[in-house]
Amino acid sequence: MESGYADLTMGAVAARAGVAKATVYRRWASREDLVADALESIMLPDVPAEVTAVGTLREDLVATLTHSSACLHPRERRFSAVLAAATASHPKIADTLRERYIVGQREGIVSCLSRAQERGELTAERVERLLAPGRLEIAAVVGVLVLQEDLLGAVLDVDGIASLVDQVLLPLVGGTPVS
Repeated sequence: MESGYADLTMGAVAARAGVAKATVYRRWASREDLVADALESIMLPDVPAEVTAVGTLREDLVATLTHSSACLHPRERRFSAVLAAATASHPKIADTLRERYIVGQREGIVSCLSRAQERGELTAERVERLLAPGRLEIAAVVGVLVLQEDLLGAVLDVDGIASLVDQVLLPLVGGTPVS
């Protein structure tokens, strides 16, 4: 924040932290990784396990995506705007952030599917098929989350997450709603 990304060096970070440069490189392979971690820690909240320990696949998906997309936190909702801005000016940071966000969203959905399988809402075969390489169901939903502002013209809120789950994700995974 003090000098901007262009002037950020790993040496300066090490000096500011009072550690050797090698210590910084042990944690972050590049300044893109360091900046991506910093932005994530500021803009994307952790999803507490108890938040997602709810009764049905639908409730679990809504709770998980609501928290992992940061739509409950106005400051964090800027993540998609930061990602879009970084794409033009700092593509390496944008790629790192996008990949991490996509992986995080996918992992959250996969956890929901696993819990639904344990509750008997989805069969093991259905979950295995959804997680097979080349399947697009989960990727499609994560794509909407990543491109929410461009696709919807607004930041996704809790009602939007519920609509995404009901109209897109549940029909794709075979968990019903289409309302």
